[in-house]
Amino acid sequence: MNNHLSFEEGWKVLEQGIVKCSKILECTSTRPTVSEYMNYYDCSYRMAVQKEHYCLEMYNGFKTTLADCVRAMVLPRLIHKQNDSFFSELVKMWSNYCIMVRCVTGFFGYLDRCYVEQCKLPSLSDTAATSFFGQVFSYFGDEARTAILTLIRQERDGSKMTSGLQDIMHGICRSEVKALMHNAVLQDTYAYYSMRSSEWIAHYSLPDYLSKVQESMENETNRLAYYLNIAREDGIELCLQAVNAPLMETYNSYAREKQIGGQLLLQTYKNVEEELLGRCSSLTLGGCSDSNSFD
Repeated sequence: MNNHLSFEEGWKVLEQGIVKCSKILECTSTRPTVSEYMNYYDCSYRMAVQKEHYCLEMYNGFKTTLADCVRAMVLPRLIHKQNDSFFSELVKMWSNYCIMVRCVTGFFGYLDRCYVEQCKLPSLSDTAATSFFGQVFSYFGDEARTAILTLIRQERDGSKMTSGLQDIMHGICRSEVKALMHNAVLQDTYAYYSMRSSEWIAHYSLPDYLSKVQESMENETNRLAYYLNIAREDGIELCLQAVNAPLMETYNSYAREKQIGGQLLLQTYKNVEEELLGRCSSLTLGGCSDSNSFD
């Protein structure tokens, strides 16, 4: 243990452990034995604490090697698949990948607890998420976005929540792909309610239309907080941009076109507000559990 361990020598051992665990992606792996596991951990620990340590090299090697595994073993499973079949395969591979990562990150426990924390780097789990979704979106970005956005739209239209969608979205939100998917969801939400606004303004009275606006705000605040893995307060702010804005733009345009006066609009707002307050006052603490909550 007193002899210096070169990066090349040590990484060769650790890479063997990662490759062994990567077979989990194909459901053909046996887990490392206790003896093997301790050997990988001891190797990683030694490389991290010796005088000339290789913490950054191990961190980067971890990220790169996992990305290589995804390219070699995940991407081929997604070729020629679209929509439901693409998403089903993506959920399956992400699930297997998460099992693999839990195994592999154990080898680098000291690195994650000390070096990564000290240097304020993304955790190994977050780095692993980037290795997975960074590759998926680099090669199948359009397919992934289309499949995810289609499922979210279907849920808005009343379909049952799709199994695995939350896991995929929360995985994306731990990766560097987060901003890309975040913007895609908001843009699609805006487009969806722009389309719905034209239908609703033609079929509902103004008070009923405003009630639909309120209902949509409540539903989407929960939905965005749930899928984008953000606080509900942040979900409200996003909904003002992606839901309230297109709906109220259509409402105001309709009012101008029909030359509806300000006093009538004010009374419409007041009636809707009173109705909402009346509904809220009828609630009791015992009946406040939100059946639509995503928590």
